[in-house]
Amino acid sequence: MAAYDTYELTIIGDCYRLLAACFYEPDKPLFVEQKVCSNLAMLLEKISPEAAEAARDMSKNLLRQEQQQMLVDYAALFVGPFELPAPPYGSVYLEKNKTVMGDTTLQVLKMYQDAGLQVEEKEPPDHIAIELEFLSFLCAEEVRAHAQQDDERAGRLRQMRHMFFTTFLDVWVYRFCEAVRSGTGNTFYLALADCLAAFVASQQRHEALSV
Repeated sequence: MAAYDTYELTIIGDCYRLLAACFYEPDKPLFVEQKVCSNLAMLLEKISPEAAEAARDMSKNLLRQEQQQMLVDYAALFVGPFELPAPPYGSVYLEKNKTVMGDTTLQVLKMYQDAGLQVEEKEPPDHIAIELEFLSFLCAEEVRAHAQQDDERAGRLRQMRHMFFTTFLDVWVYRFCEAVRSGTGNTFYLALADCLAAFVASQQRHEALSV
């Protein structure tokens, strides 16, 4: 069974965390100050060169954006009040009636609870940013378990990470990314969709070796 070492797993967790940040309401000055996109590109070089290239495009395109236009384009894609071209909720892509807060949403919430977490965000638990943050959390906890030489807990966390990725995120994220590509002309979000899709594809290839 293939497995990441703790160094690789730390990088993966950081990639999930930085990608999650990009799917919350944008704050261009903060993104630039914290070098979110350039740091993401640097980390992705070790994981997925294709995703790293998209992250570099994100960094370049971010500098060309006006904060207000980013907010407008973000809302048009992901918030409303009108029909959303790219709903950021897994249930919309996984439920037959394409509704928010479906059965799959509750299943995602149960996995958070099983991991000892509570969702404090106003968004439904299967929002793309929250799912990415959860995977980042699982990576970090697995690294911590290894550091404590708690192999049993590390194994449980690894299985949870594998199950969540393959059962939930991986099965809807590509349709979501395609919806983003079709739904906006904003170059930052176009590059973000490319980055997320390439990164998840790299993880999918690894997870396929882990069963």
